[in-house]
Amino acid sequence: MAKLADVLAAVDSLGFDAARVKHVARRLSEAGKIPAGGPARSPELSEDDVLRLVMAVATSPKLRQAEMSVDTYGALTPVGTCLAGDAPDSIPRNAADAIAVEVEMARRGDTKARHSFLSFVRSWPEIVIERRGDPVVRFRQPGTNAAHWAHDGHRTATTIPVAAVADILDLLFGKVAA
Repeated sequence: MAKLADVLAAVDSLGFDAARVKHVARRLSEAGKIPAGGPARSPELSEDDVLRLVMAVATSPKLRQAEMSVDTYGALTPVGTCLAGDAPDSIPRNAADAIAVEVEMARRGDTKARHSFLSFVRSWPEIVIERRGDPVVRFRQPGTNAAHWAHDGHRTATTIPVAAVADILDLLFGKVAA
């Protein structure tokens, strides 16, 4: 577990506004999406909590949307596929799981994972994982066509190297054995 102050300092390396990250963390804590501290006790976050915070900061154009965006973006499915029923276990169930796996692979030294990128689209709910030499994987809401833009107009996204997120987790939680 990592103290919130340490997490905020580490996430600062991604280039987000530090005050905004702190406000998003407070919103997530108040909504129960990440742990809250107690009297004279700082919140302690897990690796998944840190990933939720990064996702919320990258996808929330407005502070009041932070807690909702964690639920919306975390539940996106590969290519907007409906995974109800007998979908194979090899298919990641949602974007949150796929991001956690990609970052964990990067922490364990997988070269492709360390050179991959996460793109968080704010114009509509979409997360893209780009691995060098592999097809791009798009996570969209179930039933949507991932090959089409969801709205007219510009596509606005924040792209973060997976290696940067892996390095943050290594700094906070220690290196993972390969």
